[in-house]
Amino acid sequence: MDYLGDNINVDEENWQYVEISKIDDKIIKKLVNNLKLNLSEEFFLSFESLLKLGKKAEPELTAAIREMDEQHKFKKEIFNALLRYIKTKKSENPLIIQLYHPDFTIRAKAIAQIGHNKDLRYLPYLLLLLEDPDDSVRNAVINLLINKYIKNSTVHKKLRKHIDKESNPIIRKNLAKVFEEL
Repeated sequence: MDYLGDNINVDEENWQYVEISKIDDKIIKKLVNNLKLNLSEEFFLSFESLLKLGKKAEPELTAAIREMDEQHKFKKEIFNALLRYIKTKKSENPLIIQLYHPDFTIRAKAIAQIGHNKDLRYLPYLLLLLEDPDDSVRNAVINLLINKYIKNSTVHKKLRKHIDKESNPIIRKNLAKVFEEL
């Protein structure tokens, strides 16, 4: 079945409708490069697409990991987690896949589950979600960090810095209020 129709460029096509057989190294490289950028819808869609591509994405992910320097240590960990999952179909931290799912409701549910479990191994992954494009996800992360991890010095610093970066005025006001009360 040809989802692309006649005279349609794969680069311009919606990712979810492209046959895996039409995905080449150039497209995989674009998906991997999207993971190097700040959180966005493209980041989450690329994460899921690379999971679906599985072994076909391994060489490009491996190359990207080798190229990353220590400044991008945490992004490198996301790449490694993705690669481990592709290779083994298992994850040491299974909620990571849900934390970076394209559907914001699944991300928010994963945050709630982590809060319920009080699982510290997800803390670095949660901190990255302070930059999530969805207000409800950022709010869920901020509330979890405030309620469970505010005494952690890294969390405290990140949340304090995030006050000025927060685009939602209600979230920003509530976050500022927390630091007034501390």
